[in-house]
Amino acid sequence: MFLFTVTTGQLVSWAMGQRLDQEAERLGRVYLDGLAAAVLPAVRNGDAEALQEALQRALGFQEGIRERRIVIGSADGQRLASAGIGPNPEWPAPFARGLRGHIWELATDGDAVWAQRPLKDRGQVIGVVAAKLDVSSITERRRRLDLAMLSFGLAIALIGAAFSALAARYALKPVLAITQALRRVGAGQLEPLAEPMMPPSDSEAGRLGHAFNGMVAQLTRRENLSRRLAERERAALLGRLVGTVAHEVRNPLAGMLTAVETARQFGHDEHERNEALDVLERGLRQIERVVASTLAVHRDWGPPRFLAAADFEDLRVLVTPAAQRRGIALDWCVALPEPFPVDALRLRQMVLNLLLNAVAATPAGGRVRLEVKVGTDARLAVVVEDSGAGLSPAAERRLCSPASPVEDDAAPVLGLGLEVVAALGQQLAVEIAVQPGAGGRGTRIILQAAAASSQNEPMPPELLA
Repeated sequence: MFLFTVTTGQLVSWAMGQRLDQEAERLGRVYLDGLAAAVLPAVRNGDAEALQEALQRALGFQEGIRERRIVIGSADGQRLASAGIGPNPEWPAPFARGLRGHIWELATDGDAVWAQRPLKDRGQVIGVVAAKLDVSSITERRRRLDLAMLSFGLAIALIGAAFSALAARYALKPVLAITQALRRVGAGQLEPLAEPMMPPSDSEAGRLGHAFNGMVAQLTRRENLSRRLAERERAALLGRLVGTVAHEVRNPLAGMLTAVETARQFGHDEHERNEALDVLERGLRQIERVVASTLAVHRDWGPPRFLAAADFEDLRVLVTPAAQRRGIALDWCVALPEPFPVDALRLRQMVLNLLLNAVAATPAGGRVRLEVKVGTDARLAVVVEDSGAGLSPAAERRLCSPASPVEDDAAPVLGLGLEVVAALGQQLAVEIAVQPGAGGRGTRIILQAAAASSQNEPMPPELLA
């Protein structure tokens, strides 16, 4: 817009300048016609004195034209007479430079012009008339015109640019509103575009706004589903916690009650009394161990810490009652000589869910194996293997790629525990792989977690506690 306006102004200025040049040239030719009529008799008669007087009278006689020099020449280019300002050796009359006929020649500085025409008598050229005219006023007018047109063009361009900016801002207002809304989404604020901010639905911006609101609605539903899933997972874990504590506390309680009855009946016997006290002490310590292990697994102790071998011992205490009730053997192989830099609470929660699901999927008399080690690639490998019926292909894809889209009719491919494993694995960037178990029976689930330092995530000092 700016370049178009300035260029248009320059074209108008050039056209008007050409018009001024044409007017000046026409005025100069009219002046030469009058001058030729005044000097023609003297040139025809060869009267040099009369010719000089005619030139002197012509100087300053015409209104509107200021002569600098007038020169009369013969037909062969010889100077016959001249008047006005002295000759300029660098810029003599055109006929003196061999130029004949009608001439209109502008000086390089634009302040003067040579106007020349043949002097004819009855159709025969008997001489030449040349006048050096002062056109400085016309040149100045042209300069002022150029400046005025340039200023006008700049003003129009600025006004046009301002209107263009306002129009563009008005046109982009819906897009800017969507951009602001996307920034709020990036900051965690899922807010759809308000109805007054929505552009017309038949426009591109309107379709973009409706698509954005649809995205916000989907994300909101996903957040709500995640929240409900977390609540269900919390309720399920609470039920497991209650069942574990109840079972592990009820078993030693029977022996403790028997020891109390024995102490009441045979308390005077030192041997019986000491044996009853030993039973009570073992029962209380077993209850203490169960409660401590349960709290260690299910309680959030604040900042994350490194994963240690003791964490898997706590898991064995919690999984053993469920395995014993189903008649399932547990193979425990934990090779973790020193704590591994990964969030112990969440990874331990993943392993607990896998173990409980493995126990539930394994038939009576089967075996569940846990293997923990640090591989040659400095990554933690946790393997949970059972001898059950195995996972379906849809469940394997869902567990290994929790972010992949799932059809509505295939949504319940995982149980609650495995859904929790998939979600926690995505949070911790844990790679999950599913393989057939030994002999092609059962399922072998492998978790591989990189150390936090190798992920360029500085571990806080409290993790070392």
